[in-house]
Formats: sequence, structure tokens, C-alpha cells
Amino acid sequence: MHNTSLTQKLLLIIFGLFIFILLIELFFRLGGFILNTNNIKSYNFKKSTTNRVLCIGDSSTYGIGASDAIKYSYPSQLQRLLDEKAANKNFEVINLGVPGINSSQVLNRFRNNIKRYEPELIIVMVGINDPWNLEESSIIKYYEANIFKKLFFSIDFLLNKLKTYQFFKLVSISNKFNKPRENQDAMFQSEQELVIPDLNDETISKGFKHSLRDPFKSIALYKAIENNIAEINHIAQENGITVIFMKYHNGGWGRPERAIHETYAKLGTITIDNTALFREAVEKGLNIRGNDRWHPNDLGYKLIARNIYNKMVDLSIIDSKRIDIF
Repeated sequence: MHNTSLTQKLLLIIFGLFIFILLIELFFRLGGFILNTNNIKSYNFKKSTTNRVLCIGDSSTYGIGASDAIKYSYPSQLQRLLDEKAANKNFEVINLGVPGINSSQVLNRFRNNIKRYEPELIIVMVGINDPWNLEESSIIKYYEANIFKKLFFSIDFLLNKLKTYQFFKLVSISNKFNKPRENQDAMFQSEQELVIPDLNDETISKGFKHSLRDPFKSIALYKAIENNIAEINHIAQENGITVIFMKYHNGGWGRPERAIHETYAKLGTITIDNTALFREAVEKGLNIRGNDRWHPNDLGYKLIARNIYNKMVDLSIIDSKRIDIF
């Protein structure tokens, strides 16, 4: 009787944990659905003569880190800048930033977004979340290892479909990045001083100076990022739309920005260098980071918006003069 009672208690505990995790999962999925729905509903298209600028990306496009993401994300600040300085041409800047999204998820929705919004210009900054968010990721196509490693990776791939798992994984990564540091931008340390998460001898032997511990995952990650960016660029060109790719303002877990920026160079894409921009801001002693010390703050997003404005001038998208960034 005692053993039966103990077994029943254990089963009840396991069942309770299952229900708890299920409720959290439903909460995250409902929250994401509401966020995406509100993001879409918030746009009432202007007249057809309006030139649309579509900003596609993750939390750094959405505006995380700003005091008010709606007012001070870089798309919002770009809109005000265009209204003020390019009044002879109507622009509508649309923010399609989704926190946590990866490059595969962006690619899977890219054609529909073009069809829905019919933009004149697309600004893209994606890929920083690819190492930890494997939902819809194409990385599994490029993962080549022995059967046991493939099995464990497949399990991790399936777990990543759970929002709850993604959340706790992201919290763990965020804690690593939020440790106190003397320099507010670890990305801008010298190459010799740069700390690469989980770098080991096996990874180095595979030729990856900036990668994850698992060299097979690193190779697959690099290939997936390169393929996704290349396909986004191809689809935009296929539709006759100018697309600008932005370099990240900071480094990410596993250093995916290395693969992202190398892909830009390989493809010869139109690129905006936020890396150099933020490095210069740091050298000037400017406070450009939000409370999490990774995302830009209001000023950081303002610098990005001005950087984009000047690129639009260079590309003759607007008939205006370049403005001072700082």
C-alpha cells in the first residue's frame, strides 16, 4: 500500500508538472499570436502613391531596449526623419520586427510580406537568433555528423519548437551577456581579447574561429544563414525591390554575426554598417545601450535611423542631402 501511495504521488507530481508546462506553452503562444496580430492590425495603409519602407528583423527592429518601442524603434524614428526631411515624397515605414525570430522564419514569410505590403524598399537585419532558436530552422538540412550526434541534435531541434524551451534557453543566454563588464560593448574588443562562447579545440580544428562548441552545428548554422540571406536577396531582386541588409550593432551568442556579415560580403549586398557606427559611438563616450546592455536605447536606434537615411540618400531613393549621424 505504501509503495502504491508513493507511486501515485509521483505520478500526480509528474502530471502536475506536465499541466504547468502546457499552460506556460499556451501562454507564450497566445502572447505571440496577440503580438503579431496587433502588429499587423496597427497598419492602416496610406494611399497607393505612398512609398513603403518595410523593416524586417528581430528584437532590434521591433525596438526592444527603447523607452517606448512604438515611438523610438529605428523604424519609428526613420519615419519621423523622412517626414521632416523628405517631405516632397510620401513614405510609410512599416515595422515587422518580431523579437526572437530567426532567419529561416523571416524567409518563410518573405514572399507573403512583399505581396501584402508592396514595398519600394526593404531593410533586413536577421540571423542573430539562429543559434538558439531552431523553430522552422533550415539548419537540420546541413547538419552532417554520425547517427548518435544526429539523434541528439534532432531531439534539440524538436525541443526548440516549444516556446517554453526557447524562453528558458534565451534567459540562460541573456544572463551570460548581462554579466558586468568594463566595456559596454564586448564586441568591440580586439580579436585577441574577444571571448567566444564555448570555443574548444575540436571546433578550432574544423576551421571555425568564431563558433559553437559543436563544429557540425557551426557548419550547419553558417550554411543555413548564408542560404537564407541569399534567398531573401534573390526574392527581393526577383520582384524588383531594393533591399538593404544591416550589420548588427552587437555580437550574439555563438557569434552568428560573423557568418551574417561574411555572407553580405560574399553576395555583394547593399549593406549598412551598424557595427562601425556603434564602435564610433562607444569611442565618443555615448550611452547607446538599453537596460539589458545589448539592445540599443533611444539614442542607439536614432543613430541607426540616421544611418539608414543617409544610405537612402546615397541610393537616390530620396532627393536630399546626407545628415550628420552624431
